[in-house]
Amino acid sequence: MDKTEIDKRLTELGAERERLVAELEKARTEARDALIAGKKPAGTAAALAERIAIVEDAIAELADRLGFAANNAERNNRKRRAEAALDATSKRAKLATAVDDALNKLASNWTAYAEALRKDVGQVSGAGGDVTGVERALTNNRTAEPLVKALIRAGGTGFARSLGVDTPIRERHAATLAGAEERVAKSLRAELLHIKAASSQPNVSREARAELDKMETIR
Repeated sequence: MDKTEIDKRLTELGAERERLVAELEKARTEARDALIAGKKPAGTAAALAERIAIVEDAIAELADRLGFAANNAERNNRKRRAEAALDATSKRAKLATAVDDALNKLASNWTAYAEALRKDVGQVSGAGGDVTGVERALTNNRTAEPLVKALIRAGGTGFARSLGVDTPIRERHAATLAGAEERVAKSLRAELLHIKAASSQPNVSREARAELDKMETIR
C-alpha cells in the first residue's frame, strides 16, 4: 500500500473505531441494566471490546507502515539530494583542478618571465628598446603592474579582486603581456630602421625611411 491508500484506510478504520466505541457504551449500559434486573447480560460488550482492540491493532500497524513510508521517502529524498550534490561537486572538482593547474603554470611561467626580463631589460633599454610597458614587473615592493594589467585583461577587475589585488587600474587600461612585449619589439624594430636610415648606402637608407614612414602612418 502506498501513502495515499494507507491514509484512506486509516480514516476508514478511525471512523469504524468511533462507531464501535459508541456501540460498546450502549452494550455496557444494556448489560448493566440486565444485571440489575437479574437477567443474564448478552455477550455483545465483550465482542465489541475485542473488535475495537483488533481495529486499534490495525490502526497501529498502518500508522507504523505510514511512518516507515515517510521515513523511507525522506531517506530517498536525502539520497537524491546527496547524489546530486556529489555530482555537482565532482564537476566543480574538475574545474578546481584546471584552476590549480593554471595557477601552477602561471606561477612557474611568471617566475621564468620575470627572471628573463630582469636579465634582459638593461640590454634591451641600452639598445633603444622602450621597456616602460614591462619594467614595472621587476619591482620588489609594489604590485607587478604588467601582470595586474594582464589579469584584468583576462578576467576583468572582478577577477583581479578575487585574487586579492586591489588596484586603481581600470579595464580600459588593461593589456596582455604579449602586447607589452610587442611594443618593446616594435620600438627595437624602429631603432633598427633608424640605424639603417642613417646608412651610407642609398638603397638601404631609402628602404628604411620608407618603412619608418609606414610605421608612422599605421600608428
